[in-house]
Amino acid sequence: MERAICQYALDRVMLYLRNYGVAPAPQVCRRALALIDECLAEVVTGQGSSVPDPCHSDTPLPGGVLALVFDRLPGYFDLPELYVPLQRPPIQRGSIGYGPTL
Repeated sequence: MERAICQYALDRVMLYLRNYGVAPAPQVCRRALALIDECLAEVVTGQGSSVPDPCHSDTPLPGGVLALVFDRLPGYFDLPELYVPLQRPPIQRGSIGYGPTL
């Protein structure tokens, strides 16, 4: 059985929100559904400027629906700021012993 486009998009959005620490409350789900509905309507009616031919693609999703959803997602949800730890130690100028230190 093939999954519906809206179900696929909702699964992706809810997983994304859960990874951000947003609890899957009914209000969150309703807001996600409203976002997906708006994006699907825009893509199917052809109003999406980034999607030239929405329903004819090689994937089960109309092209660009998920891109639209994830572009607009920060406007619908207050997501916490991501903390990405520093990947290297701070650079400090030092001597490696090739000459006299100043």
